[in-house]
Amino acid sequence: MKPTLLIISLLFIFSCSSQKVVKEEKCPKIYKNKYTEILNEKYETIYKNDTIQYNEIRFECVYSAFYTHKIMFDKFGKWDKEIYPSNKKHPILVWEKVDLFSNGKKYNVYTNGIEEWKHIYASVMVFNESDIDLLHNESPEKENLTNYFADLIKKHKTEKKDFYEVYWKMVDPEKWKRMKR
Repeated sequence: MKPTLLIISLLFIFSCSSQKVVKEEKCPKIYKNKYTEILNEKYETIYKNDTIQYNEIRFECVYSAFYTHKIMFDKFGKWDKEIYPSNKKHPILVWEKVDLFSNGKKYNVYTNGIEEWKHIYASVMVFNESDIDLLHNESPEKENLTNYFADLIKKHKTEKKDFYEVYWKMVDPEKWKRMKR
C-alpha cells in the first residue's frame, strides 16, 4: 500500500507542478554583414484553382531584416513595386527586369525580411522574365544566385543610408519624421 500511495503522491505533485518550457532561440546573436546560415524555404499557394510553388533564400540572423531590400536599392535603385502581404506592415519589394550579373539576362527580384523576438532574417526570391522560379533545387542558377546575394550582404555598406529615407517615407512617413529628429 505504501509504494502505491507514494507513486500516486509523486504523480500528483508532478502533475500539479508548473513545467518550464525552454524555447530555443533561433538567433542568439545577430551579425553585421554576415548571417548564421542560408535556408532554402519552399512555399505553395493556391491562386484561381492553380497551385503555385516558389522558393525563397533566407539569410538567418542578419543585423537587419532590410538587408536584401537595401542591397538591391544600393545597387539598382528604387524598386518597381511593393506587395503588401495580408496583415503585414512591411511590403515585399520588387525589382523587375534587373541585370544582376551584367550579362544582359534579366531577373525579377523580390526581397523580404522578418524581425521577431529572437529571430531575424532577410530573404530573396528570384524569377526569370517569364516568372519561372530560379531558386528551385533543379535550377542551374540557384547556386550562383545564392552566392551573389550572400556576397552582397557581406560587402554591404552600412554607412550608406539613402534606402531608409525612401523606404520610410513610403511605408510610414510619420516614423520617418521621428527618425529625422
